[in-house]
Amino acid sequence: MPHYLRLFLLIVAAVVPLAALQFMTQHSLRQDRENEVRNDTLRLLDLLDAEQQRIAAEARQVLATIVESGVPQAGPPSCQQAMDRLRARYPAYLSVEVADRTGRVWCATDPVSLGVDLGGIRTFQNALASGALTMGEYGLRYPNQRPILPFRLAYPSSDGTPDGVVTVLLDARWLEENLGRRPLPPGMEMVIADRQGHAVARLPEAPEAIGQPLPTAMLQAMRAARGTRSVAVFETGGVERMVVSAPLETGSGESMIAIGIDRDAALRPVRDAMALSLALFGGALLLTCLGAAWGMRQFLRVRERMLETVVEKASVLESTTDAVAELDRSWRVVFVNERARALLSGSGNAVGRNGRQAFAELMGGESGRTLQQAMERREAVEFETQGPCSGVWFAVRAFPSRKGLALYFRDATERRRLEDERTLLTRQLQEERSLLTAILDHLPSGLLVAEAPSGRIVKVNDTALSLLGGPPPPAAGCGCDGTRACNGGACFGEGRCPLSRALRMGETVEQEDMPYTRPDGAAMTLSVSATPVRAPDGRVTLAICTLRDVGERKAMERALQRAKEEADEANRAKSKFLAAASHDLRQPMQSMFLFTGVLHRFIRDEQGQRSLEMLERGLDTLKGLLDSLLDVSRLDAGAVDPRVEPFPLNSLLDEIAASYAPILESKRLAFRIVQDQAATVLSDRVLLGRMVRNLLENAVKYTERGAVQIAVRMQGHNAPGNGAQGNGAKGGRVRIEVSDTGIGIPPDQLTRIFAEFHQLNNPERDRARGLGLGLAIVQRLSAILDHPVEVKSQLERGSVFAITVPVAPVETTAETAPPPMLASAFTGGGEAPRALLVDDDAIVLLGLRDMFREWGYEVRIAGSTDEAVAKIEADGHMPDVMLVDYRLREGRVGTEAVVRVRAMAGRDVPAVILTGEAGPECEMDAAAHGLEVIRKPVTPRQLRRALDRALAKRAKTAEAMTGAEGERLPL
Repeated sequence: MPHYLRLFLLIVAAVVPLAALQFMTQHSLRQDRENEVRNDTLRLLDLLDAEQQRIAAEARQVLATIVESGVPQAGPPSCQQAMDRLRARYPAYLSVEVADRTGRVWCATDPVSLGVDLGGIRTFQNALASGALTMGEYGLRYPNQRPILPFRLAYPSSDGTPDGVVTVLLDARWLEENLGRRPLPPGMEMVIADRQGHAVARLPEAPEAIGQPLPTAMLQAMRAARGTRSVAVFETGGVERMVVSAPLETGSGESMIAIGIDRDAALRPVRDAMALSLALFGGALLLTCLGAAWGMRQFLRVRERMLETVVEKASVLESTTDAVAELDRSWRVVFVNERARALLSGSGNAVGRNGRQAFAELMGGESGRTLQQAMERREAVEFETQGPCSGVWFAVRAFPSRKGLALYFRDATERRRLEDERTLLTRQLQEERSLLTAILDHLPSGLLVAEAPSGRIVKVNDTALSLLGGPPPPAAGCGCDGTRACNGGACFGEGRCPLSRALRMGETVEQEDMPYTRPDGAAMTLSVSATPVRAPDGRVTLAICTLRDVGERKAMERALQRAKEEADEANRAKSKFLAAASHDLRQPMQSMFLFTGVLHRFIRDEQGQRSLEMLERGLDTLKGLLDSLLDVSRLDAGAVDPRVEPFPLNSLLDEIAASYAPILESKRLAFRIVQDQAATVLSDRVLLGRMVRNLLENAVKYTERGAVQIAVRMQGHNAPGNGAQGNGAKGGRVRIEVSDTGIGIPPDQLTRIFAEFHQLNNPERDRARGLGLGLAIVQRLSAILDHPVEVKSQLERGSVFAITVPVAPVETTAETAPPPMLASAFTGGGEAPRALLVDDDAIVLLGLRDMFREWGYEVRIAGSTDEAVAKIEADGHMPDVMLVDYRLREGRVGTEAVVRVRAMAGRDVPAVILTGEAGPECEMDAAAHGLEVIRKPVTPRQLRRALDRALAKRAKTAEAMTGAEGERLPL
């Protein structure tokens, strides 16, 4: 809102109450004289309030002008100079103070205020925190105990945060100067009191009343008004007075003003009272208008001068991007712009100081002598110098004049750094270019670089010229029919040339083998790669092509392919041989095992039993040799598919220990199994058992005296003391160590013992020690199961082989221990159990028949599935157990016989598949029908255990189905 409009509204606000008062006075003068007195008093109260508001507005304008002019930020000397100038222009009742953030007054129009601490005053802290205009309340602040009304406004720092507070103090003399120039109506008093009820200002003046409490009745009435005007009649000093009171608008609302008038004097003749009232009102209005006009004019003048000064300085400082400093003839600094102050931050306020000291970075050493000569000769100079302390480079221009020297300078450090970097980069680029040229010229591969779109060859190394037999043509111009070379260049046919494809289509070609005919007719094969080089907009600008002669590599690849084919053919021949040997050798061996088992019944004398025992040992050795050969064949052919599942390790080790107990006893070797704790491992039970058996068998073979031991050590999270249970935790492992006190292994043999057919101390090839395939099988199974195998050995002291096996997770259900043999449970009461035996080999079939009869079975034999079904249909008796050969005549398989017999019986008759094949087909087919497979040749003990497992599985199934113990099946 314009200032003049505000002044007009203020005058209107003063005139309107007067007109209203006149109207009311004319119409009800006689009817309500007390109302007239009350209205007169209220009018005076309004005038006092309006006058204070006017002066408060003037104080606000003064505050805004001082803050906007930047006087508080100019520093104490400049600020105090401005305050001294303003002191003469402001009325005596108005003073200005400037304090920093701590509240210390460092410049003021009243010298008494300098050094005063305002930090503890609440309105000071409010103004500093809010950044807005804050008005205080009347109070006694100065040593002279005069009442003042403060107005405060925070001024900002360079970063925009409040840096201090400017305060305008309104002295109570405004009441004396504005209202005390004319006498008050007879018997009238005006009092301003603080919130405690003590008088801080009074008209007519009564110094003895300042600081004294108001009459109790008056104070209670004023407080009871609760922030509104109140009118009451009191008797003070024997005079009855009408007192009008109201809160004074000081920002806090806690000061009070009261006007009291002698009631008798007020009720004089109407005309005199009205004339007096009009005179007082007119004088106050005139004084208000004059004061407002004068204050506004002064404010506008000060503001205009300040704005002109600010604009002038800003135009000078912003007129150049250089730092500017001016020195007089005595080298004293007379002017420094803001840019110079920022650039020479250590110079501080350089004005008035000696330039050589203030600008030591610019005027030291040779640069100082250059400036001295420039001033003496009055010649402009331009140079660059480096500050001795800061290391900053300055670009300096000096212009001498009659009055002194003008310096224009700027920071040239970055430019100098960029120039140095450019020089360094140029040198490095030249070095790298030379290095790159040398590398390209000596590359073992040919290199071509062509530009797009012309296809012009811009770089070709000597290797490419040698390979191509001459300089190549432009790649983009290459066009031929694909059957001949193009002018001796690197052309391989339309649409096939890698360099052309990279240029035209942006294609990346990786090591394409291309036939090429040199100009001299020599044919060769080149491996060609081409890569486009693109600009930032994606456009192809260059293409790089590399060439390599791969003729020798191709010949080597063909030779390797032929060798691989020959090896595959040999491997297939070996597999065929082993497959044939598997079937043809296992059949007669199986019959020998069976008949040997039957002979025990008929040979009673001791000599015959020893001979029979030796025969069985020989057969066991022969079976082990054959099994090892076939196992190696199956492992090499990848026919072994491990079935990894959790199972208790101690059950497996107990089985192995039981099977080797006789031979250990015969050699009088001590044997034991040592375990930290029970463990459930995650592995293939059969394959892991084979690994441990092979290691144990080697230990027994090569140990003549002493002991053999199997030790189980927990590792990782499952080691004793880590709080793990026997099942283990995720991430734990078990180390199975097979140790002996045998002959040991020489250090140079440790890497050879896992080779096929390699044996220690067996030059005569004693077959009792096997074929040397046991450790080879262990190594292959280790790779399949991912169970690392380690070996340590000392000559004549023994060896330790270790297998590391993962522990099954805790949440995994471990495999239950194998069921006990059911043969011992068979009592033989009632009818003899029936067994169905199916095999196409008559000798094997007869051996099986005699073996089962020895076990107490009623045996039915058949050479095929149809024969077996026919015999069952003829006598109507279903078998209790079946043993079926897998590969029968006419391409039939044993699982067919099992399925048909089970269908006839209406139940799952326990069955075992017996086979002499080494391939996985049999196992997969049997697993699909829930059948166990045992491979020929099989000993009577192995056969009996397989039947026990089949019968146990059947018994468990029956128990689950009926909920009872189930039938005890015979063996």
